[in-house]
Amino acid sequence: MQNRTAILKAGAYAGFLGATVFILQAVFTSTSSTAAIGLIMIPFYGFPAAGAGWALVYSAFALLDLCSGRATWNSRNVQFAAVFLTALVLAGLGFFAQQRALAVAKNPASTPQALEAVSQRWIPWGCREVEIALAQHSLAPPAILEKLALSSDDAVVQHAGANANMPLAALERIAVGPLTYERVAGLAGNQKISRAIMEKLIAAAMNDSNAADPVRQGLYKTYVLSALAANAALPQDLFDRVVASNSPTHLLVLAVINAPRANCLQMSGLLESAPALENAGLYNTILNKMTEKDCFVEN
Repeated sequence: MQNRTAILKAGAYAGFLGATVFILQAVFTSTSSTAAIGLIMIPFYGFPAAGAGWALVYSAFALLDLCSGRATWNSRNVQFAAVFLTALVLAGLGFFAQQRALAVAKNPASTPQALEAVSQRWIPWGCREVEIALAQHSLAPPAILEKLALSSDDAVVQHAGANANMPLAALERIAVGPLTYERVAGLAGNQKISRAIMEKLIAAAMNDSNAADPVRQGLYKTYVLSALAANAALPQDLFDRVVASNSPTHLLVLAVINAPRANCLQMSGLLESAPALENAGLYNTILNKMTEKDCFVEN
């Protein structure tokens, strides 16, 4: 009995360790600037995984007892094992279905017809990852993108809004909704958007919700205004308005100086911005860009 207890504990530890390794791998391979936040999910995933590890070992012991005659089908431990293993098999089938759909959605060679078929499949869990992959696909049919644009998940809407296949009418519907950076960063970089949408996105940088929260305002400038500044379809006068925004962020400064339309006066002004003064690398990058454009650089 003591040996079984030790093995049950080992199963729990193995489950927790497996979940921890999975989250660490996801965090350190992610390209997102906020990926490190995922580390706080270790206990939320780790403890259920520990419970699953314990239950798997417990079920194995129950089946061994059943096979050896030490337990019957009426035993509680055997009934627990039957229920747990059935749930495990169903979860495995759901994972298999999700992975098959994800493989098609992430395959650049998938045809619009294949993507359409995937979008209509019932996926018991992990549907979010499939929807994001569909939203990012260069061959995604407009009908799928229009549907994804109505999602309640901001990340799905963001990627759908960035897709070049998205119809203008659907882009306008996105712009009617909440103008949060999580939702409209993709929209800001889409070259199909109208001038009216661009003006609305610029104005939102100073709306009440953003202006009242400096962190949120900084994130909006980082992701939305930076995407607008890099958007080749942005008219010069609106580009000038983006450049003139107060308190530019590091990424916004980079987006501006890398835009072909940025002039010497604008880049010179960015030399005195807080991000440039706080970061020698960024300051030197601006100087190099000014030199490339034959701008006067005061020694």
